[in-house]
Amino acid sequence: MNDSTPSEPTFEEGEPTSFVEKTKNWYGKHRTTIRAVCGAVGGVAVVVAVVVARQAMEPNATEDTEGTGSAADSVEEDERRKPPVRHSVSGYTRRLADGREIPVSGYERGSCSEDQDEDEGPDEAAA
Repeated sequence: MNDSTPSEPTFEEGEPTSFVEKTKNWYGKHRTTIRAVCGAVGGVAVVVAVVVARQAMEPNATEDTEGTGSAADSVEEDERRKPPVRHSVSGYTRRLADGREIPVSGYERGSCSEDQDEDEGPDEAAA
């Protein structure tokens, strides 16, 4: 063997045979087209992202305006917080931010529907 043979064989027309060389040559011939396509695809991707973000941030207006309004009333009723059931909390020790521990005695917690009528609100019962 002689040392004059190249390490990577080429075709008789002078075409490179390695994938990297073929890719470099192809990119060199089509550089402007590739950049234009990438720019267009990138622009479309940005527009889609902006539209999706706007729709995610806006409340769905069609759900609020459809119907006679009874659907909106039922949504308000569902979203109201229901009072918890009355229960006893046993005593415990609480650690403060500065590292001290203080004892907390047991107490009752929960709704006080026994004290109020169900028809009256909390403001009406206090009056």
